[in-house]
Amino acid sequence: MRSIAKGTECKELRDWKKLNATSPQNIHYDNLGKAQRDPMLDALIKEQGGICAYTMKPISRIGGTWHAHIEHILPRSGYPAQSVDWKNMLACVPERNTSCDYGAKLKDKYDPGSKPFVNPTMKGVSAQFRFRENGEVEGLTPAAIASADGKVLNLNHANLVNDRVGKIRGALDQRPTAAQARQRAQELRKADRSGVLEPYCEAVAQVLDAYAARLQKRSQRVSGAKRV
Repeated sequence: MRSIAKGTECKELRDWKKLNATSPQNIHYDNLGKAQRDPMLDALIKEQGGICAYTMKPISRIGGTWHAHIEHILPRSGYPAQSVDWKNMLACVPERNTSCDYGAKLKDKYDPGSKPFVNPTMKGVSAQFRFRENGEVEGLTPAAIASADGKVLNLNHANLVNDRVGKIRGALDQRPTAAQARQRAQELRKADRSGVLEPYCEAVAQVLDAYAARLQKRSQRVSGAKRV
């Protein structure tokens, strides 16, 4: 997981709110139509650099349809006032009406308002997790431990671990120098010219940083031994 910089809500949602301003009882996500939800999902995916907010899986578009859905951090069933709050909405895999045993679909009605959870719209999110070379992730704070748990986001699901390992091995197989590894890690944490982030970017970046640190320590030991 990585921090997401939330921008302003899309025009379609803003216009819909204005249209219903005199009928506050209608201001709820369930009353939005396709004319609002489709551009909302488009805008959320763009805001996130094309990757899932919780898993960092790539969000694909096939046949003009995004394989993702709009996720509410605070469940709209328990927080109706936040159901159309842009800061409470994310784009996550998979698509609507599809089950999944990790990520947003598993989280479902888990309540971050009363239970520990890492909100990806906050700063310092990546520092709460440690991604390992074997593809696994460890929560470093109580909120991160709870989020990664098998009953919440299940971030160590075999599919996610295998995907992360593939990306990590691809980066390490090139046997970069420490400087090259750090440079690559910096690049991974930024979107490309099209505004797209690489899948599992933070996981690979953390492993590259750790790899660079090991190379530097090894170099320092060798240099010290030579001086002696």
